Amino acid sequence: MKDRMRAGVSSACFFPQETACSVEKLAQWKIPQIEIFFNSFQELKPDYLERLRSCCQAGETKIVSIHPFTSNSESFYFFTDYPGRLQDGLAIYRHFLRAAQQLQAQLLVFHGASIANDLPIEQSARHFATLDRMAQEEYGITVAYENVVRSRSRDIEYLVQLREAYPQLKLVLDVKQALRAGYEPFEYVEQLGESVIHVHISDSTQEEDCLPVGSGDAHLKALLGALQGKGFAGCVLQELYRSSYQEEQEVREGYHRLQQMIDGLYHPSQK
Repeated sequence: MKDRMRAGVSSACFFPQETACSVEKLAQWKIPQIEIFFNSFQELKPDYLERLRSCCQAGETKIVSIHPFTSNSESFYFFTDYPGRLQDGLAIYRHFLRAAQQLQAQLLVFHGASIANDLPIEQSARHFATLDRMAQEEYGITVAYENVVRSRSRDIEYLVQLREAYPQLKLVLDVKQALRAGYEPFEYVEQLGESVIHVHISDSTQEEDCLPVGSGDAHLKALLGALQGKGFAGCVLQELYRSSYQEEQEVREGYHRLQQMIDGLYHPSQK
């Protein structure tokens, strides 16, 4: 259903396993929605993309988003005054946008300016808008800005100001990254929830900030409810690090617990 949030898993959960192997695993598990985290330009070649597309088709798995491995260079290309770099960045990201288009994904996840970047907000918004509009108009892809502890997007006020300068701004809420930046995820939802169209979720405890869903004590059901209250109807994808779990089955179990939480929002008797 397009009018309700949906659960899924990111291929990043299995890094450094090769991307195709991770995607094939998720398709075999019949995960209905996934994000592909690309780890090499070699993975953007048409034959590799076709391999990904075919295995997902066989598993009835939809690729909803992609994540470039070049995130750390986005500050260098898209948030600088230096002549030509923005055009270089657009040229590089066309490769990812074409891949997303071939895979019928809808979103590209973007980290943006580094925490040390000091490009003025208005100029930052113009540069981001140039990428986002190109992506939408030429490829049908939305570029969604993620809160990341190493980026200026860690700061809620930065994202608020960026949205004021570019009201069309769409966001990815990453729960573990919010915690690492010293925020409760609810704070992002409260101030920016109407702009959030995609979520990277994980559980946590006082000692660990990234665990499979249901393995910690974070108030994830309440967080999902807060997102629902803001009209969120996108994908909530479990995204973990390989150090977050011992056995791969924990990823699968976390997905099912996430699905149960989401189902409970729409069918309270299933809580």
